[in-house]
Amino acid sequence: MDRSAVLKAFEANLWDRTSYLATARKDGEVQNLADLLLVDSGLPCASFNTIGKSALHPRFGMDRIESAIKHFQSKSAPFNWIIGPLSGHGSMEPTLKGFGLSCPEEEWVMAMDLGKIVNIPGNIPKELEIRKVSTSAALEDFANILAVATKPPDENLKTIYMDAKEAVTSPSQPLRLYVGYLEGKPVAVQEAFSAHGIISFYSMAALSSTQGKGYGAALIIAALREAKKANIRTASIQTVEAGRAIYERFGFKPVGRIAAYS
Repeated sequence: MDRSAVLKAFEANLWDRTSYLATARKDGEVQNLADLLLVDSGLPCASFNTIGKSALHPRFGMDRIESAIKHFQSKSAPFNWIIGPLSGHGSMEPTLKGFGLSCPEEEWVMAMDLGKIVNIPGNIPKELEIRKVSTSAALEDFANILAVATKPPDENLKTIYMDAKEAVTSPSQPLRLYVGYLEGKPVAVQEAFSAHGIISFYSMAALSSTQGKGYGAALIIAALREAKKANIRTASIQTVEAGRAIYERFGFKPVGRIAAYS
């Protein structure tokens, strides 16, 4: 697994996914330039208001950096400036801190070579039924769980996914949403995005009453197995240090760092 190639695919996947739902919303705005990406979902939701893909050097691009930050600050909208492993680490952080932004904790980018794994390890609990979202009803189940399980609960998350339902439920779309059901009731959700030869995991959530029972892990296992059958050779996930050991048991290995400044 070539680390440089993995990180390049990871970031390309990340920026496509970051733009995907906002592009499908009539109130969304995406400015995708060669050296800067700005995604405005049109809602006060930091998870989907993003600045990233930056190749700007603070010495020469200060005006554009400030303009991107003020885009959100002028409307009092929360946002994240994402510093990826190949986009801004080292040079950008002091500048963002100078504008009053901060990052609570960097995360690991972890990757798995699916081509070298014969069988994805782990078991899926028999009582858990896993469905891939392909209908509006299933999408609503996904969005409801994600919204209520977020701390604090955020109805904007539900709005973002439901507003983009035509793009999300299209058979050929790259966004893969999974819902775990117990006795017909949704209890856990997982989002993955497949593009640039890599499947990357993003939003995940479970009802507090079912946490610790392995349902979130089961959704990842199911998605990895499906990706392997589709001949996708690489998978990635982001995690804080505390979660690193969990994903290493799946077969993920750390390949870089990522930070979100807000």
